[in-house]
Amino acid sequence: MTSEQWGAIIVLLNGGAMTQMHLGEQLCLEKSSVSRLVNGLEKRGWVERAKNLKDNRQNIVTPTQKVLETAEHCAVIARRILEEAQRGMTEDEMLVFRSLLSKTIKNLKKLQK
Repeated sequence: MTSEQWGAIIVLLNGGAMTQMHLGEQLCLEKSSVSRLVNGLEKRGWVERAKNLKDNRQNIVTPTQKVLETAEHCAVIARRILEEAQRGMTEDEMLVFRSLLSKTIKNLKKLQK
């Protein structure tokens, strides 16, 4: 699973089924990139795509049961990597780091609009 796929899976598992457009907004990806990403996830059986009943022009992307086991395995790996990356940092340093990272992400999102 690539980091881009992992990000999409996490967004879908946390947010539930959503349109491809909403998924793209959450991941800050262009329409064509989201389409390629969802195609790859669908080929692996990790998501299902269906037409939106309210708007036939939109696709709804839903995580499958198959992805849950894969996501659990990837979460274990991600936690280990995160623990290693944060080794030696105090809790106060982590709070400052998260705050600054959050501000940076918000500023970057504003640039995209």
